Amino acid sequence: MSGNPDRLKRDLRLRAEQIIQSQADDSSSLSTNDVYTLVHDLNVHQIELELQNEELKQAHNELQESQNRFYQLFELAPVGYLCLDQNGLILQSNKTIQQLLGYTTPEINGKYFVNFVYPDDLSIYSARFKAFFSHPENKTLELRLTIKANECIVVEFKARLVDSKLFKFSATEAQNSNNRLLVNVVDVSQRYRAEQELQLAAKVFETSEEGILIVDAFSKILKVNASFTAIAGYQAQDVIGKTPAILKSGRHDEHYFQSMWSRIHRHGSWQGEIWNKRKNGDLYVEWLSITSIKDRYGRISHYIGIFTDITVRKKNEEQIEKLAHYDPLTDLPNRILLNDRLKQAIIQTNRHHRYLTVMFLDMDRFKLINDTMGHFVGDLLLQEVAKRLLSCGRESDTVARFGGDEFIIVLIDFDDESLALTHSKEIASKILKAFSTPFELDEGSFSSSTSIGIAVFPKHGQTVTELVKNADTAMYHAKSSGRNNYQMYTDTMHDENFKRSQMIHDIQLAAHLQQFTVFYQPKINLITNEITGLEALVRWKHPQYGLVLPDEFISSAEESKAILELGAYILKTACQQLKHWHQQGHHSLTISVNLSTRQLLQNNLTDIISNILSNTGLDPKFLELEITESVMMENITDAIGILKSLISMGCTITLDDFGTGYASLTYLKRLPVHCLKIDRSFIYDLTTEPDDNIIVDSILSIANHMQLKVIAEGVETEQQVNYLKNKGCYIGQGHYFSPPLPARQIVIPARDQEVTSLKPA
Repeated sequence: MSGNPDRLKRDLRLRAEQIIQSQADDSSSLSTNDVYTLVHDLNVHQIELELQNEELKQAHNELQESQNRFYQLFELAPVGYLCLDQNGLILQSNKTIQQLLGYTTPEINGKYFVNFVYPDDLSIYSARFKAFFSHPENKTLELRLTIKANECIVVEFKARLVDSKLFKFSATEAQNSNNRLLVNVVDVSQRYRAEQELQLAAKVFETSEEGILIVDAFSKILKVNASFTAIAGYQAQDVIGKTPAILKSGRHDEHYFQSMWSRIHRHGSWQGEIWNKRKNGDLYVEWLSITSIKDRYGRISHYIGIFTDITVRKKNEEQIEKLAHYDPLTDLPNRILLNDRLKQAIIQTNRHHRYLTVMFLDMDRFKLINDTMGHFVGDLLLQEVAKRLLSCGRESDTVARFGGDEFIIVLIDFDDESLALTHSKEIASKILKAFSTPFELDEGSFSSSTSIGIAVFPKHGQTVTELVKNADTAMYHAKSSGRNNYQMYTDTMHDENFKRSQMIHDIQLAAHLQQFTVFYQPKINLITNEITGLEALVRWKHPQYGLVLPDEFISSAEESKAILELGAYILKTACQQLKHWHQQGHHSLTISVNLSTRQLLQNNLTDIISNILSNTGLDPKFLELEITESVMMENITDAIGILKSLISMGCTITLDDFGTGYASLTYLKRLPVHCLKIDRSFIYDLTTEPDDNIIVDSILSIANHMQLKVIAEGVETEQQVNYLKNKGCYIGQGHYFSPPLPARQIVIPARDQEVTSLKPA
């Protein structure tokens, strides 16, 4: 008897019942055989029960061992595990999840999982948790959990239903349900950050204002962004699979590209300007950066090109460069370019033992034309003068506008001094002849002559300064000789020097006799038509010549210390007058005073101005000091230091005659100035000459980006006023509003009265 224990028990029972029935039917005693059989069966049954018991014990041990193994795997698994009930109560947690969250077993077990969910993700968790019990198959949830360090991590939440018997629950924990949710928690923060970075990179790629293209190792275009399309005009489908050669402009030779790729292969990158062609055929210049990308084995897998269309910027730079080195009125080289060219010519001439000449030209009675016909006609005349001068020389010669109505011509490459003199005289005679023909302008026919001075290198000077100065001296000698002629410089030319010395003496005497007076020209707010300030301008009440303008004596005064006494007088008078206007109720007015080179560079300038302000009781913030570009260029380092001292006192600094021949754009970022004053030469033709429009617009743009105020001088028409207002220049000064007037003739309207004209009746 063996096998199923229930069957064994049933057979024994039947056997016993048969014996009992047999005994009842037959009163005779049990046979020995029956008893033996029954005992045998009982023994067999006992053996079977013992065997079955052993099997049950073995099965129980195996189950216990399996449960222990599961629990050990659960506890020590490299991923986080949680066992939750249907309410989200944490019944069990393994060490990995405890380490991940930074909590101990007592701090996790028995708590609701919702307590660890990042607040912003609670709605997601609440909406989807129950679904794990109703339909747990293939469900995944991405959540942010709050860890003990007050930070959050991103985890992937996977779960399945398991029998609660697999876990060592208490009776209370096990009685609710046999099913538990076994949650697999994996930290995917790094993957999440990588995905976020990829998404960000993709967004940057698509939204970047710079054009981007990615090519493979064989230079086949794989991807381009929207800015590439906007700049080059090609859609992605137009270029993908093709090489960047589709963009070639034809302006660069093969050597250019060989050099580019050579650098990329050596250094891994290249950047520079390159001309390319848009889909519509237009050429444009871009700033391109190319970087090679390598794979894990160090082999180049891709190239990334990033570029910006700089066509407009290049044009602006060229315009600014031209503005810095060329006279905007005549398009001739200005002083800074002349200085550079002459300096280089001297070096080359000296090296090769050759000769050159410098010709200094000044228009005769040009001021009379300006004063009688206006600056507009004067400017037209200067433009025609420039054309005639260019026609008289060689291509190798330099014709430059030195300033105002002064021009300089540099003639180079002569074998000896005699040839240099002969050729220079021929050119001078040619110029005088050219000037003998009247200048035909739209406004009429004008006759003008010129006086020319000539100096030879190396005989008459070894440096730029010496040559220009001596040519200038020769020119003054030509003027004193009746004008409309040329003179070679000689060491005996003392007449002009004597004349200048006499002028200096007269200026010193005039200062002692108080023959100088100060006029004032208002500055007008072009929007409100209110007077914002006034400029102090000196005049000489000469007993013989009447009212003399500063152009006729300031340069001579500058050559002596007389300018210092005169400058202090102007400053003191102007500050006293402004204080008087303040006391009359015009509290917001400012006064601007020009500083000469000698004034700016005198050691005690700040003390002089400080004493004047203190004695007059004027707040420094109402004093504007105007300096010209030429003043700054005399000694820019010292000038900057002095200007900073004046600014620290509270004064305002204005750069006068901006853009009229010096490298102000080069140094502007270094200059401590608050305001730019657009020179009158740019304002005269503002509404008729496109070049002047461009120059003024450029100056306003530069000032705007550098947060500088702008004042336009020489405003003479309503059209100029309207143009300036529309372009963002709101302060103007000129004869349209008022000429310079004595203080007693200045009428300052109340703030609610419009300024229509300040000119005397």
